[in-house]
Amino acid sequence: MKMDPQKKARLEAAGFRFTTVSEWLGLSQAESHRIEIGLALRALLREVRKRAGLTQAQAARRLKTSQSRFSKMENGAPSVSLDLLITSALGLGATFREVGGAIASWPGEPGVDDSPSDAPVERMDASPGTVPQVEHLTPSTRPVRRRSVKAA
Repeated sequence: MKMDPQKKARLEAAGFRFTTVSEWLGLSQAESHRIEIGLALRALLREVRKRAGLTQAQAARRLKTSQSRFSKMENGAPSVSLDLLITSALGLGATFREVGGAIASWPGEPGVDDSPSDAPVERMDASPGTVPQVEHLTPSTRPVRRRSVKAA
């Protein structure tokens, strides 16, 4: 939800500072992204459950867990891993494409940069019996990941 620009300007003039949740909590970009991915997967899990016409208790039985645990999955308990969210969504009928799409299309938090870091990445190349060599890669020299396209 966007704040009225005039109201925001008045508050800033009065000394209020606006920041993102990540800045306020002091989260790194990786920590923030992990939270965003969890939010996307929880939303997908709830959507898949409702699409299947299941209650939490029915979905829990299908996944061989308790209703309480399933509720924690949908509602963001910190003890729920991303792996559990993914396997649960798949177990209720989500496709791999839906899981990937949920993560890729999540809007994220305003002000959090989704672009790759400009920091160099180190890659170690080694052949059997040789000493590994470290190669520094900048974003422009990183290998491009290609997607394979399956014929229908």
